[in-house]
Amino acid sequence: MRPFTIAHIADLHLSGEHKRFAIRRVRALLDAIVRREVDHVVVAGDIAADANPKDFEIARRLFKNAGLLDPRRLTVVIGNHDIYGGVHHAEDILTFPRRCKETQYGKKVKEFRAYFAEAFEGCQFSADGKTFPFAKVLGNTAMIGVNSVARYSSVKNPVGSNGGVDDLEFQRIGTLLNDSLVRDKRKIVIIHHHFHKMSAGPEGALKSVWDAIERQTMKLRGKSRLFDLFKDHGVTMVLHGHVHLSFTYERKDLRFATAGGSVFGPDAKRSTSYNLVRLLDGAAETTLIRVPMDGFFPVAQPGSPEVAQELIAA
Repeated sequence: MRPFTIAHIADLHLSGEHKRFAIRRVRALLDAIVRREVDHVVVAGDIAADANPKDFEIARRLFKNAGLLDPRRLTVVIGNHDIYGGVHHAEDILTFPRRCKETQYGKKVKEFRAYFAEAFEGCQFSADGKTFPFAKVLGNTAMIGVNSVARYSSVKNPVGSNGGVDDLEFQRIGTLLNDSLVRDKRKIVIIHHHFHKMSAGPEGALKSVWDAIERQTMKLRGKSRLFDLFKDHGVTMVLHGHVHLSFTYERKDLRFATAGGSVFGPDAKRSTSYNLVRLLDGAAETTLIRVPMDGFFPVAQPGSPEVAQELIAA
């Protein structure tokens, strides 16, 4: 039986105003993914840099030009930049908390769904019709999309980058995982916020600095009960982003992959990247595919323009 293949990317931070080079990088990345002829593309949040219509229009056009605006080809979930935007200049640090406080959270989620409406076609939603969580069944695989972006709080989420799943959202996720259309499928959870400790990453990079930042502004609250929920329902793998690194890891007998380094990772000047996930029976094999860049375009090389780096195979 042929494996089901997924190209997993995240944290594209597309913008018509800030770091426009990202547009060219993402175009090259999507071109490489399309050439690979994967079955499905997953984008795990932070598609836009600043949560404005121009950002989303750029992303929509890139997906459309790549032939991906189709529910059978593309699954997207929302990230904190897709709701609150981000800090781009030093002076933004003073005004950004107020911007987060004034953001109309529900309106931004509806806008996100509207810009990528095709990707949500045929999805199964909760009884109340909310966009998240959702389930998308593709053959023997069920994609479970989760919104992990916490609402603004002057204490718990002053700059909009922390994550959390409230009690109602948690119940909705459990209900979807237990639905008769999903229960016996191979389940892949897609969520923006991370579950790893920095010591689990490559060489424990910048661990002390990361720990200090993460404790205040980039944590996912309630991870433990999500671990238990995913394990209880036999989730095969969790795909996420949020930190600008790409690697795979395991925690509490669950397998995770982050693709946050797709465009802005440590090697961004030399390459973009995506996680190539191959699913066959109960096994998941994940390979980090680096797409070399030369002036933001793929380098012409004999054979394939891609260089594969094996991370985990099981």
